[in-house]
Amino acid sequence: MERHRGYVVALCMVIAACAAPPEIQRQRTPTAGRLEFLPPADEVRTAQFYAGQETALPILQQGGPPLTLEFDLLGHAARPLSVYFFHANREWQRDLSRSEYLSGFHRDDLFDYELSASTQVSYTHYTYVFPNSSIGFQLSGNYILRVTEQGSEDSVLFERPFYVAENIGPLSFDLQSLLTGQQAMPTIQPLLRFMPPHELGGNLFDYSVCFLRNGDYSTPRCSQRPNLSVQPDLLFYLEPEEAFRPQEGNYYMDLRRLYPGGQIERISRVTSPFEVVLQPDYARFASSSAEPLLSGQSVISGADARAGDPDTWGEYVQVHFRYVPPDEARLPGGLYIVGSFNGWMVDLGRQLRWVADKKYYEGSLLIKQGQHEYRYTSPDPVVRQALRTRMPRLDNQYTALVYYRDIRYGTDRLLAYQHLFSR
Repeated sequence: MERHRGYVVALCMVIAACAAPPEIQRQRTPTAGRLEFLPPADEVRTAQFYAGQETALPILQQGGPPLTLEFDLLGHAARPLSVYFFHANREWQRDLSRSEYLSGFHRDDLFDYELSASTQVSYTHYTYVFPNSSIGFQLSGNYILRVTEQGSEDSVLFERPFYVAENIGPLSFDLQSLLTGQQAMPTIQPLLRFMPPHELGGNLFDYSVCFLRNGDYSTPRCSQRPNLSVQPDLLFYLEPEEAFRPQEGNYYMDLRRLYPGGQIERISRVTSPFEVVLQPDYARFASSSAEPLLSGQSVISGADARAGDPDTWGEYVQVHFRYVPPDEARLPGGLYIVGSFNGWMVDLGRQLRWVADKKYYEGSLLIKQGQHEYRYTSPDPVVRQALRTRMPRLDNQYTALVYYRDIRYGTDRLLAYQHLFSR
């Protein structure tokens, strides 16, 4: 077993952070104004991007832990890789030159990797921690990290978003429950009070706030014109028609122990990789608040990996899914699985198969031992609407991000953030 160690983590005045990945289709070229990634290479699996603990949304700032990136490459081709960083404005348009937002070097190399230990599926596990002695940040805001073949910026393996946050306040964040229309479940209206720092000056309308639910940075809800009724504070909120309506809950999958019971209906250890058949997922069954809220993240620690480190001893297993749609009727378009294990990206080459005599969809994916969240979805809006029959869970995490449009840099700085849970 081969072990390679990278750079020592150094202190930095501003630290990076990210949120849970979005549900998007795999794209060839990122489009300005939307958060889109280049499609990941087929060998990339189980990318985790976090600070502190795996379940926490990894938004970091001065005094917090560094950002950790972990991922696997399938196969035996262990090799050093490189990482590049791109700054973006609040709308995820990539902007600025690297000399304007990076301190140290313009790229870093990944030398901390380890081969899997006698697993059914061979893979190489990578760990990268930053800021470090090579990479630091001069400017806050939205960022995108790109992992590539060593020294080749255009040989992309995958990309992930993160944030570099300042620590300017104070903030006061609250959630208000509203009943709108015919809904039996409350709509959540976030409200945030923020005192602009005197040293920034500028126009009060250069400030804006974006709100996220459960780390879903693909669909932020932003308030761009502050209410001035509480000066010297600024009040930001979403109008009732823009607030967070109840959302069907994700499904939870626990693969920490590869034994029948609970969600696992049966398992075969005579195949390579092992095969796991899950209990069917029913559209009509409500979400459960008893299941852990992972905020879109995969959690690999804690897996029963033969008493070894789950990062390198954990097995990849072929997981078989079955989904019983609303009214047990075939949907009018293609159905797909997205989750924390695949970056919440729709892979158009992995459409689920309709089994007419059983009245369910089925499909399988190669997934690592651990805890994961997932959902059934489609690029077709008609199908997505038909899927919205599952009752939502009431406990959710909301995040407020405070931006300032700084004309000196021609981009948006991220001044502060705060989390709040609804119950």
